[in-house]
Amino acid sequence: MGTRLRSPWRLVFLVFTLFLLIVAAVGCSSAESTPAAPTANAEISPPPTVEKIESTVTIALADPESQVAAPTEVPSPVSEPTSAPAPTAAPAPTVAPAATATPVPTATPEPTATPEPTATPEPTATPEPTATPVPLTNVYDNYGFTVELDQDATFATSNLNIDGWTETVADEAQGLMSFDYNGANVVMFWQPQNGDTPQETVDLTYQLQKLGNPDQTYAPLSNGALTIDGGDGRFVGFLTSDVSGGNASGGLIGAWTCADSETQISLTATGPDSTALQIRFDRLTSGFSCAN
Repeated sequence: MGTRLRSPWRLVFLVFTLFLLIVAAVGCSSAESTPAAPTANAEISPPPTVEKIESTVTIALADPESQVAAPTEVPSPVSEPTSAPAPTAAPAPTVAPAATATPVPTATPEPTATPEPTATPEPTATPEPTATPVPLTNVYDNYGFTVELDQDATFATSNLNIDGWTETVADEAQGLMSFDYNGANVVMFWQPQNGDTPQETVDLTYQLQKLGNPDQTYAPLSNGALTIDGGDGRFVGFLTSDVSGGNASGGLIGAWTCADSETQISLTATGPDSTALQIRFDRLTSGFSCAN
């Protein structure tokens, strides 16, 4: 009995060992050669299952006397999967171009504001030195002639006024002078001679007096010759009154020529006192000088 029992287990051991050897042989064969790729219609034999092994062992146990084991179905080798495709060579790394340093833009200097030209101040005209005015006395010497008053009179208190006669401003060629002289109103003008005689200048002055006082009545009195600074001259006297014959007044007109300057002089003195008027006229004509 003991022998019978050991025999089946030995047979099982032999069968199992044989199975391991077959599996090892199949594995080595598969490793050495690569089977052809299975076609679409090829059927893959399934590997032996545990049920088949147990069936074989059962048969052996049922017939312990049998020395020859029932043929064990050798499983067909499992078809190996198609070999993996050869790995594709990795592309060579692309060498990145060396970064070119970007030049830093140079800062453009801001334009310097051009200073505006400073206006050159115009030179201030240096005023010409003003002649110190000569204090007015009883003698006035200017414009190429001299007029003299009495010692008790002065031009400073005579309301002296000088203006142009034919021009705006008086000069040696022409001008107009007016002033008060101890109760007499005096007007004198000078101008170029232009060929006029003293008598013509007297007549012209008389007409100017009448035109300047249209509300007065004029009546000539006398006329005659006079001498001024060595030169010949003429004079005329007249009376004036208002329309009713009142407010009577008188006047004297004298005219002469300064030969050196060829200037014609006309002098008129008027006032209500005939005596004072005659004295003032004589003093002016006698104290006049053509050269100052």
